[in-house]
Amino acid sequence: MKDKKLKGLRSNPALYRSKVWRLAAYSRLSIVVLQYVFNVLIPDHKAQGVFISPGLFEKDDTSIGRTVTDMLGGFLRWDAQYFHHIYRYGYTYENTLAFFPLYPTVLWLITAIFPGHSNTMFLVAGVFLNNMVFVFTALVLFDLTLLIHKNSEMAYNSTVLFCFNPASVFFSAPYSESLFAFTTFYGMYHNACESIWKSSLFFGFSVLNRSNGLLNVGFLLYTIVELAIKKKKISFKCLIGVCFVFACFSLFQIYGYYKFCTPQEHTLDPKVIDYAIANNLITTNNISVQVWCGERLPYSYVQEKYWKNMGFLNYFKFKQIPNFLLALPCIILLLKFGFEYFYNNNIIYLGLRNHDKPDFVYVVHSTFLTVFCLFCIHVQVTTRMLASSSPVFYWVCANYYKFPLNFNKITYNRITYDFKSKLVALYFFTYFIVGTALFVNFLPFT
Repeated sequence: MKDKKLKGLRSNPALYRSKVWRLAAYSRLSIVVLQYVFNVLIPDHKAQGVFISPGLFEKDDTSIGRTVTDMLGGFLRWDAQYFHHIYRYGYTYENTLAFFPLYPTVLWLITAIFPGHSNTMFLVAGVFLNNMVFVFTALVLFDLTLLIHKNSEMAYNSTVLFCFNPASVFFSAPYSESLFAFTTFYGMYHNACESIWKSSLFFGFSVLNRSNGLLNVGFLLYTIVELAIKKKKISFKCLIGVCFVFACFSLFQIYGYYKFCTPQEHTLDPKVIDYAIANNLITTNNISVQVWCGERLPYSYVQEKYWKNMGFLNYFKFKQIPNFLLALPCIILLLKFGFEYFYNNNIIYLGLRNHDKPDFVYVVHSTFLTVFCLFCIHVQVTTRMLASSSPVFYWVCANYYKFPLNFNKITYNRITYDFKSKLVALYFFTYFIVGTALFVNFLPFT
């Protein structure tokens, strides 16, 4: 009877999907609980030189405000401070142009209809939105994996790994990771379904959320080349989609020029001005000191100025060895898989002539992004960038680790775990737990 039930699970994707959303919900609840426990038990590290949104100095002293801060305050760390500032004040500081507008705009729209202290509303809405979007993203990843690999069990394993991925805390904190993963994976899914308009729309949303969403245009370009070779025709839908994605990226750059390069009078909150003076920050009222207007993209200039050592090999320094070690598991997994994939297949015709390799473009995307992270940016962000950008990360790990279909002792005993499987489990479990503890106490993580 048990064998018959397991066989039914394997042959019915709907049964897998019903388990996936519950696992995703459990994983988000686990992160919220771990965040609270670690924030209570471990004193916050006094991080030097980090950006703190001046609006957070206004405490919400109501009983609801204190409760929310006590329960969820551990999520307001690192980049969450920038998103809070943009949500509260807009793009008033030059350094905030490194963060794209979709996520804080969605939070602002959600909270605009509810009264309450802005800090409390931001925290509640940010955590709630991200956890809800994460659950939907898990289902999208399951559908995408099933569509590409035609294997329900692999789709299930990949999605479970996503639910407990090494960068999990960033998918629940007020960061853009959950929304970016959703728009990216959903765009990939529609692209695989040949729904070009929907694919282009979600890829456009992804680039309004994070800069590396611009790489998603590669899926549309690949579709153009594939159709040109196989069907001898040009896809104007894809061409329009490519233009739309680039337009989304360009609009935010134009907005940056407008805010910081156009002479105009901006009314800024006194707290914003005081914080800028105290921390030597450029505001929209300091346009006379701008040197990049008309010469650089706002995003690239801000990245170079405020996040030092960006660029090819600039981060290769002895003091950064711990950060390289932190990102090493993710880098090794994806580069090893990518190079073996290309070596074992004919890279020229792979995916264009062979219908058995529908994952080709995804492997190209993940390999390129991994190499870029390794050589050109702050390597410690590699884990969360790839965890929110590439389904291949989960596909690779799913090849090593098989999850039981029914969580009971009999099923567990039927699965044997080799050394690689145990390493993957250790990697995910350690980062899931320790990474949360580090993040919520202002200690360096990915």
